[in-house]
Amino acid sequence: MTDDLPTGTDETDGTESGADDRTADGPTPDTDHGAVGGLSKRTLIRLLVGFGIGIPILVEGLTFLGLLRNQFGGGGGGSSGEDTATATVGSDAVAVGDDMLPETDRAETLASAVLREIDGDRWPLSLTVDVRNTGDTDYEFQLLGVHLDDGRTVSGRTSTDRLAPSESRTITAERSIPAGSTPRAVEVVALLYGGGSVETVERRVELAKIPVRGG
Repeated sequence: MTDDLPTGTDETDGTESGADDRTADGPTPDTDHGAVGGLSKRTLIRLLVGFGIGIPILVEGLTFLGLLRNQFGGGGGGSSGEDTATATVGSDAVAVGDDMLPETDRAETLASAVLREIDGDRWPLSLTVDVRNTGDTDYEFQLLGVHLDDGRTVSGRTSTDRLAPSESRTITAERSIPAGSTPRAVEVVALLYGGGSVETVERRVELAKIPVRGG
């Protein structure tokens, strides 16, 4: 009878085998949820996709804001000498053929502007203006000092004298400026006579770039 009973060794082996099978086949927490470093694979994929889409959008947004700032806010950086020269000679600078005093109802047309490079420390500048008194009262136009790009001013006065209605006159202002300087503006004065009084119009007129000629 003793020989028919199963031994303890067989029972023990069966129990251990079952435990090993459960451990091998049963799901572990990491395998079941796909966790990586405390995050599920699905969450990690969503984060990666979000970064992939969000970063380009952020870059485009910053670029767009920069363009708006430059367009409407003005740049805050330093400007070069070329930029300074452009700012000095504005869009309202008077060139040959332009009216020098649009504020009056008379015609004061810049007929010519010539700067000559010659030997010596002074260069001759000539500004010629055609003036027509198209108004109903007497009129006088004057060219005064010339302002240079280095801040200096060359004084002078050239006048049409008093013009009657419908009268016209051409005047040429001759100024001697330091060699190498650039004329930037000229002071002009208009005198409108009438009714026993004189109305005075004064303006600093910006000059467009004047070509330098030799001789």
